[in-house]
Amino acid sequence: MSNDELLSNDTPVSRRRTHLVITGIIIAIAAILVTVMATGLRIDTTRVPPANIDKPAQSFRVAWVQGQSLLPQVSGEHFSLSDLKGRPVVLNFWASWCVSCRQEAHELEQFWQANKDKVMVVGIAIQDSAEDAKRFAAYFGKTYMLGLDEDGKAAIDYGVSGVPETFLIDADGIIRHKEIGPVDAKQLAQNINKILGKSNQ
Repeated sequence: MSNDELLSNDTPVSRRRTHLVITGIIIAIAAILVTVMATGLRIDTTRVPPANIDKPAQSFRVAWVQGQSLLPQVSGEHFSLSDLKGRPVVLNFWASWCVSCRQEAHELEQFWQANKDKVMVVGIAIQDSAEDAKRFAAYFGKTYMLGLDEDGKAAIDYGVSGVPETFLIDADGIIRHKEIGPVDAKQLAQNINKILGKSNQ
């Protein structure tokens, strides 16, 4: 094809048509991107069922921070999930440097005081030191069992991505609920009562 023929095809009409096609494609792509972004922003990740719900809780072995008197049959510097066998457990991962953990500190203690006859509350400090964990516990008046995840294995096994995170484990050792973020004593009681109700059926 000669240069003259090529130039003859490049008319204002053809240029306008090409421009409209390109504009239409750009608008379509933009609309798709906006839709995807808007849908993503509406997703509440805290409502996505965790992979470990209704599955056996992973065993753990953590160093004592406080609460040895609550398990007098256990000797040594560590305790495990198996030491709590037969009792429902509220397992809370936390850290002394965690701001949100301060928000829930009194809530967890309040729940423990009201329910210590039917459930164990266990706090496992991660990425922390025993000294800082003890100071935090003393300052906020924690009286339930506390342990220290020295090597980070417990947090990894439970898939903890941040603190605080709380797992409700029934008397058979099955994880029944997971709470991401600070817990509320009233809501915690409602959730644990559901678990207790199921175990009594």
